[in-house]
Amino acid sequence: MYISRDIYDQKPLFIRQGALQLWGVLLAERVDLCRIRELYSFSGFFAELCYDKTTGKPTCICSFTGIRRLIPYLADLSLETLSQ
Repeated sequence: MYISRDIYDQKPLFIRQGALQLWGVLLAERVDLCRIRELYSFSGFFAELCYDKTTGKPTCICSFTGIRRLIPYLADLSLETLSQ
């Protein structure tokens, strides 16, 4: 599925979450003090889906194209998953 990043960012949280889970490629996951974060490759950009660690409910989705935001995930990423 292809959707531009601008259009994707305008959709409600639950629509963006569903699109990531259906058509995105899960690249990595990490946990910090408050959140569980899942990194996806989707439609020509990356998206980070964040869940509240206590409730398990999604709290936000941040889309990006810059590789700087990938730095926290570098230890868990492989070139094979990035090329999917």
